[in-house]
Amino acid sequence: MDDHSLICETLSAALDSEDGLHAESVSSVDAAFDRISENGRFDIILLDYDVPGMDGLNGLRRLIDANKGAVALFSGVANRMVVERAIDAGASGFIPKTLPFRTLKHAVRLIAEGELYLPGEFMRRVPDEQSTDLGLKPRELRVLGFLCEGMQNKEIGREIGVEETIIKMDVKSICRKMGARNRTQVVIEAMKRGVF
Repeated sequence: MDDHSLICETLSAALDSEDGLHAESVSSVDAAFDRISENGRFDIILLDYDVPGMDGLNGLRRLIDANKGAVALFSGVANRMVVERAIDAGASGFIPKTLPFRTLKHAVRLIAEGELYLPGEFMRRVPDEQSTDLGLKPRELRVLGFLCEGMQNKEIGREIGVEETIIKMDVKSICRKMGARNRTQVVIEAMKRGVF
């Protein structure tokens, strides 16, 4: 859903042409409600921050309730504070309009599988001393960075050069050290603490 119809239609057509993806577009929060009522739950909804009916983040919250989750903020103007509030409200991620299409497809599939997506550049910022005091080993800190980019264990293993089983153990260790139940909570906690 995007308030600029050209972007919306182009993105919708591009996603629809991909194997295993079917995309539809609407131009307001109310129209999205109607579509959910007609067709049932969508695997993912990309919601533009400026779309009519947003009313701050109230439109996002209403769509999350109506769709039972899987709503991601899609914007070129949302700042860090807006994105953090959206994640706190239950958004499944933030997809900037500047994202390359290949990465956008990856993000869409990731969210459709129930994961949280935040772009790496959004997560990277200079951590303060307090936020880095997590007790993470150097490789665990690298794994956390890749988790924040939305990468799967197998992809992280390839990137670092270790077996997927080792990455799984690292993720469990990171969850334990950060007091999180799963990788999604780890990413949210990393964002709150300003680790990346």
